[in-house]
Amino acid sequence: MQALQNKSKSTLRNLAEQCGVSTATVSRALSGHPNVRADVRNRILAEARNHGYMRNHLVSSLMAHVRKDRAQQFTGNLAMVHIPSPRQPNILPMQQRIIAGATQRAAELGFHLDVFSLGGKENLKPQSLGRILQARGVSGAIFLHPNSNDATAGFPWEHFASLHIDYPSIELHHHTVSLDHHFTLTTALQRLRSLGYKRAGLFIARHKDERLIHKWSAAFRSFQENQGGIGKVPVFMREQITKSELLAWWRENQPDLIIGHVDQAVQWFEEEGVAIPATLAYFNLNWNERTQPCAGLDLRPELHGIVAVETLAAQIHRNERGLPQDPRTVMISGKWVDGPTLQTPTAIPN
Repeated sequence: MQALQNKSKSTLRNLAEQCGVSTATVSRALSGHPNVRADVRNRILAEARNHGYMRNHLVSSLMAHVRKDRAQQFTGNLAMVHIPSPRQPNILPMQQRIIAGATQRAAELGFHLDVFSLGGKENLKPQSLGRILQARGVSGAIFLHPNSNDATAGFPWEHFASLHIDYPSIELHHHTVSLDHHFTLTTALQRLRSLGYKRAGLFIARHKDERLIHKWSAAFRSFQENQGGIGKVPVFMREQITKSELLAWWRENQPDLIIGHVDQAVQWFEEEGVAIPATLAYFNLNWNERTQPCAGLDLRPELHGIVAVETLAAQIHRNERGLPQDPRTVMISGKWVDGPTLQTPTAIPN
């Protein structure tokens, strides 16, 4: 009975006295704050368990809300790491928007975010990058679209919280934030079918589809096979999308709608006298990288950056470092965007 009474009376002050630290240190340790040394945190958590201490989460939530009204304090440093490839050596416009979303959300959470690139002119290696990040006090790193896990081989994961944006390979070793390619394209195809399009064709550069583990082409073929109503036009996939080959594919298969990531195709068809969208409609697979007005999919790059930072910050506050035993993926859905390259339903021929 006495033991139960002692447990019920356990307070922050008691825990602080037993552990030989301040009440502030106990509070930070119990909330998973990264500024508490691991050995101190473990000792405090062990004492809390032994004495049956339970945090009042309602009070904690209230105090967190109060603290939001105060000046935002600096929490730590984060890194966004771009991994170039021969096909995409520079940071793409969409990746810049991911970085912008991440930078803003990091600042709101009290973090400073810097951008680094592996390879490049300085030929920065993963091991060297790890040393630089440690020297700068970086606690977490977000890796942008790596082509494979080999691209980061040798990076000292054990010192950092980390995650990837998009899958690096079919072997998932990291927490990941990714577009739900299958759901996003499937829902778009359902809507395109409901608009009256009966023969949809997909064209995509091979390296783009391979980098995404063929998620775009797989979703398209699955829809053709299992849901139907959009014809059986074969996927047009080449190392590089060229005007002559794309036109030849269109003439052979006669789709009434093409879906792809190169909106220059609109100009190519118009140069050949094909009316867009009266004869052929166009739907952009990545509306965020459009060069002209068109309909397509907003892949929501800023949201990717926001969710990545929030996910990384949660790892840091839980004091999680190194590669996870059970990698988890947060999926984001793209959004439909109307545009002049699609006809209204009443204008589509039956």
